[in-house]
Amino acid sequence: MTFCISRKSWRVAFSALVVLSACTSTPTVVRNTDTEVAVRYDGIVNSLDDARQMAEKTCAARNKTARLRRVSDQGLGQHYGYFECVSATGLN
Repeated sequence: MTFCISRKSWRVAFSALVVLSACTSTPTVVRNTDTEVAVRYDGIVNSLDDARQMAEKTCAARNKTARLRRVSDQGLGQHYGYFECVSATGLN
C-alpha cells in the first residue's frame, strides 16, 4: 500500500507552518518615528519585556530612552507595545 500526499495537502501543511512561524517570530518594529516606536510581539515566546528591549534599541539610535505608553492585545500572536522615545536629559 502506497501513501501519497496530494499537492493540496502540501499547500495546507506549508501554510500552517507559515502561520505558526509568524506566531513565534521575534519582536518586530512596525512603526518608528522620532517620538514613538510600536513593536509587535507574539505573547507566547516573546513578552512585553522583549518588546521593551527592542524599543530601547530603536530609541537609543536617537539618544533617547523608551517609555511604555500603552499595550494593545489583538488576539493570539498579535500583541503591540507602543513606546514614546523621550530624551534622557529631558531637553528634547
